[in-house]
Amino acid sequence: MNKKKLQKWNFTLAAMGGLIGMLLGTVFTKGLDWSAILGAFTAFAIIFLINFFYVRSKSDKTPEVDERTILNMRKYYAIIANVFLGILFLSLAAVTYMGYEQISLSYLWIFIISYMLISGVGALIVNNR
Repeated sequence: MNKKKLQKWNFTLAAMGGLIGMLLGTVFTKGLDWSAILGAFTAFAIIFLINFFYVRSKSDKTPEVDERTILNMRKYYAIIANVFLGILFLSLAAVTYMGYEQISLSYLWIFIISYMLISGVGALIVNNR
């Protein structure tokens, strides 16, 4: 198969690798965990269907994104990463200044998840401009 034709199916191939890895992991460690196996097959089927309809709908030779979009995405991720790191350092400095010696990990996880959410939504907005 041609490399260009195979490149369209990268998500499905990655999902297939994840499915095989999950199957091998559950068989060798815990035995057969049917809920994990069915969940992995469901995820694989969803990813396959999304990729299948994407490959079928894209028939022209135009690229997905152009150079301006890539440049805007790089600028956005560079700015948002530095802003979030700055906020994290300032908030940790404020917490330390207030005299707390311990901080709950759930607060840090909330911060990380909010970073992923805000950067993802912002990337969609930047990508569509």
